[in-house]
Amino acid sequence: MAWHTNPEGLMRRSRIAFGEWLSRPQWDWFTTHTFKAEFVSPEQSDRAWYSWFNGLRVSAKALGYTPSLYGEQAPFYFRVAEYQDRGTLHFHALIGGVGDIRRLLFKDFWEIQGYARVLAYDPARGAAGYVAKYLNKDGGDIRFSHNLTQHLTTS
Repeated sequence: MAWHTNPEGLMRRSRIAFGEWLSRPQWDWFTTHTFKAEFVSPEQSDRAWYSWFNGLRVSAKALGYTPSLYGEQAPFYFRVAEYQDRGTLHFHALIGGVGDIRRLLFKDFWEIQGYARVLAYDPARGAAGYVAKYLNKDGGDIRFSHNLTQHLTTS
């Protein structure tokens, strides 16, 4: 079969299969986070992103969506990092477990770092449409929350 020797076809099928698997959880938001600085180290960018996400966890707990900041019912994420042409990191993330927390408020919370888009997740588009295309880019990095695995195996 020709697809066995066609790496592009194999990569495309892999992205589709991964996207279908990643579509299992009940996602609420798709976010992008861009830094305004010309250079932000991976450590600085992680610190900024996790600070933003921990604010989301605190909000979810304060609103009663989760009994704990880090438990199984706490907000969860899947994040892909990529380098932009100007050399700084940029994040794409799927986020679930946030209930009806105001997404534009969390868009504004990122503005201290740069620019963010916080969009409602569209299940018709699927996770593949949001993040799978970034999985094959050079220099990318994948991170996910500890409590995402339960959503991938039980959905």
